[in-house]
Amino acid sequence: MNVVEQKLFAYEAEHKGGVIVEIPMLLPIPKTQLEMADLLIRAGIDIIQIPIPVRFPWMYGKRILSIQKMAAENKIWYKQSFQVLEELIKRYPETEFMPVGFYGGLQRMGQENYVRELARLGIHVADVPDYPLVHDRDPRGLGHELEKRGINLVTVISADAALSDPGTDGYKHLEKIVSVSHGFCFLLATAGGKTGERDDMDYERLAKVKEGILRVQEKTGRRCPIVAVCGISTPEQVRVLTRELGLHVMFGSALFTRMMNGESKEDIYRFLIEMKKAATETR
Repeated sequence: MNVVEQKLFAYEAEHKGGVIVEIPMLLPIPKTQLEMADLLIRAGIDIIQIPIPVRFPWMYGKRILSIQKMAAENKIWYKQSFQVLEELIKRYPETEFMPVGFYGGLQRMGQENYVRELARLGIHVADVPDYPLVHDRDPRGLGHELEKRGINLVTVISADAALSDPGTDGYKHLEKIVSVSHGFCFLLATAGGKTGERDDMDYERLAKVKEGILRVQEKTGRRCPIVAVCGISTPEQVRVLTRELGLHVMFGSALFTRMMNGESKEDIYRFLIEMKKAATETR
């Protein structure tokens, strides 16, 4: 059990939820990311996610897609992402940072270099959303190489998979995902896992989804924190997901929107405080 898993379990023991936030790779780099990280850390955010832009951005919600396009147009790729990670880790050694990016972006630097850099920086968790760790049995050995260095590759579980009937292919796949989940697993809170701010969220269904995951975790003997992701944008959503459903949360678009709308640092900080408070008030 690494430090990330320990931290999230500690929140659960206190009936609270952890908060993960992504900082966009907006210019100027690294000034923008350093300023935002300062706000996030002062607000008590638990894990900060740094994206590795892809060459051809798609499969994102409107907000993140626009940022990915800007990154591509300004030739922002893994080099800048790791520059930001290194500077942040030097400044805030007690804070957990994690890189996130599709395998294509990772491949531009080479898998071996990627793994080596994460180990050198002391990263504990990484997210490569499209890597088929379970579906194709870790075809490039990325999960294995990270595991050897004490780094967990985050898994992703959809609501449909979590609600699969025992004995079906979907249920068997869910069992495999749960059995290799370490650090934490992402639960897609919206259909299809599309990013972006949402007003509506099916809490009743998400409660059933969580119950389904917990049953499989108990069956496989692999308990892992569950982090709701996609669509989360308000303190009320965070409150329900953490205080009522017992999940942790991750958001990005809600921060990106405020940054791109030119909101002041003070207003952004107040928003972050509200989101953190919603997750840590006693359920």
